[in-house]
Amino acid sequence: MSPPAIIAPSILSADFANLGHDCAKKMEQGADWLHVDIMDGHFVPNMTIGCPVVSQIRGCVDRPLEPGSKGTFDCHMMIMEPHKWVKEFQKAGCDLYCFHYEAAVSSVAATDPTDKTTTERTSPRALIKYIHEEGMQAGIAIKPDTPVDVLWDILDSPDHTERPDVS
Repeated sequence: MSPPAIIAPSILSADFANLGHDCAKKMEQGADWLHVDIMDGHFVPNMTIGCPVVSQIRGCVDRPLEPGSKGTFDCHMMIMEPHKWVKEFQKAGCDLYCFHYEAAVSSVAATDPTDKTTTERTSPRALIKYIHEEGMQAGIAIKPDTPVDVLWDILDSPDHTERPDVS
């Protein structure tokens, strides 16, 4: 038997002038999670929101009672340096921190946005462990052109995998 479907509308479709209200309304209408796309303008060409906005909408949506339950903020991190932002997004209210494999293997393992000295490369497995240590579920995403084979060695680690495709 397959697991139950999870309804997780993207907040990119919301009215940003009424974002908190729209997010709360989606939950009232039956959404399980909210999919929060975080884009930095470098990993992908678009820019969206950051920690302050996540924190504001978190105040409008009840926290999940257990990992992966109703109210989960699934933050899809389309950013160049996913290791640097784990703590900040955890503080802002992220429940599931889903980073891109491609960004992880090409970035440094700094754990603070102001760290300019770390040169050690990010290991996806180590990043998943770090996300778990910070009290969040960990997800890993791959771009459509990335072969799924890159995930075989770490599939025992993440709580969530994703291969997004926008059409």
